Amino acid sequence: LDYKLVEYVLSLPDKFKMPLSPKKLLVDSMGDLLPKEIVNRPKMGFTFPWKIWLRNELRFFCEERISSLSERGIVDAKELKAMWDAFMKSDPSVTWSRIWYLIVLETWLRENRIEG
Repeated sequence: LDYKLVEYVLSLPDKFKMPLSPKKLLVDSMGDLLPKEIVNRPKMGFTFPWKIWLRNELRFFCEERISSLSERGIVDAKELKAMWDAFMKSDPSVTWSRIWYLIVLETWLRENRIEG
């Protein structure tokens, strides 16, 4: 969409948007340019592809953080490695969020210069 159109519609007083919504005004302004199957489709959620990113684009970053965390002595290094390996093999018992929490922990420890 043209950003000027979006800015204009969003700047309109609420009395012009309610009970409709800014999106309704934008859709109406597009006329027949938007296909009906797009306009009338059910609302769709959006989720980030974290498990794909952790296994691919972020793999080196994650492996480095996991390795560093395991060397601190605050977690069982064997268990941590086993968890990472299981995640990389798509074991459903190890979700991306369990891995990500550990990566964030190691990153936080580094940024705050906490040794352990």
